[in-house]
Amino acid sequence: MSTVFVTGGTGLIGSNICQQLIERGDSVHALARPGSDFGSLRDLGVTIVEGDITDAASVRRASEGCEYAIHSAAVLGGASQDMGEHQRVNTGGVSNVFDAAEAHGMKKVVTLGTTTYFLFEDAPLSESSPLHPDPATDPYTQTKRGAFVEAMRRAEEGMDVSVVIPGGTFGPAPCVQRSMEAPSYNLRIQLASQGQFAEAVQFPIPWSFASDVAWVAIAALDKGLRGEKYLAFANASDVASMAVFVNRAMGFAGNPNRVHEITAAALDADAELRDRVGPSLDALARQNFPEPYFDNAHTRSLLGYKPKSLDEGLQITVDWLREHKLMA
Repeated sequence: MSTVFVTGGTGLIGSNICQQLIERGDSVHALARPGSDFGSLRDLGVTIVEGDITDAASVRRASEGCEYAIHSAAVLGGASQDMGEHQRVNTGGVSNVFDAAEAHGMKKVVTLGTTTYFLFEDAPLSESSPLHPDPATDPYTQTKRGAFVEAMRRAEEGMDVSVVIPGGTFGPAPCVQRSMEAPSYNLRIQLASQGQFAEAVQFPIPWSFASDVAWVAIAALDKGLRGEKYLAFANASDVASMAVFVNRAMGFAGNPNRVHEITAAALDADAELRDRVGPSLDALARQNFPEPYFDNAHTRSLLGYKPKSLDEGLQITVDWLREHKLMA
C-alpha cells in the first residue's frame, strides 16, 4: 500500500483517480479548496487537506508523508479565459507540486496535460510528437504548454515525472456536481437533452472515458518511464466532433434533440459568434488534423491500456446521468 497525493481530487478525472487508488488499497491525500464539495471523497476514505494549488505552502503541507503524486488540478479552457488565473493554476500549480515532491523525496509524479500544444498536423499525434513551435495563443494552451515544459525540465534534471494526455473526457465520477460544471462534456449531454445546447464548433476530438484516464494515470504511476507522455484516448475510430459525440448520446437516450456543427467559415463570417465560442475553440476550428488523429500504441503496450469504446462509454454515461436524475 502506498500513500498518494492527488490534486484536482474533486474534479471529473481526479475523483476517479481517488476512487481507483482507494479501491486498490492505497492511502490518498487530496488537496481541496475550502468550501468545495469533497464529501463524497471523504466517504470513499480519502484524507482531505484544505488548501489551494496556487499556494506552495498548502501544497507542501497536504502532500507531507506521500510517496507519490498525481496532479490533475487545472483551469480548463472556456469561452472566457483570464491569463493571470491560468498562469497561477496551470503553470504555477504544477511547479508547486514538483517542489513539494522534491522536498518530500517522492518516488514519482504523474501530471495531466492536453493535446493542444503538440505538433501533429502532418502525422498522427503519438507519445513522441514534438511541441508545436507556434501553438495557439489562448491562455489555456499557453499555460498548459508551460506546465508540460516544466515537467520535461524536471525530468531532465532527474525527477521521475511522466505526463498523461487525456482527450475530451466524460463519464461518471464520485463527485457528481463537479463532473457537471462547465465546460464539462457531461453537461453538454445534459443540456442537449433539454434542448439548451444546439450547436458546436466543428473539429475532431479524441474522446476519453473518465475512469479510463484515471486508470492510465495510475498505471503511469506504477509503470511509466521518466520523461514520457501517454495518450489516454479511446479508439482511433472513435475520434469525432462534439456534435457527433452528443448526437450519439442522444441516440442512446432515445432523445430527438440534435446538435449542429459550427464551421470555421461560419466563425470567419460572424465576429459575435467567435467571441461566444472563445479563443480555444476558434483556434481548434482552424487547425489541421491528421488521419488517423493519433497512434497510442506505446501507451497500450507499455501500460497494458485497453480503453472502452466511445459507444460503451456513452451508454454508461447516459445511464449514470439518469440514475442521478440529471437527464430524462
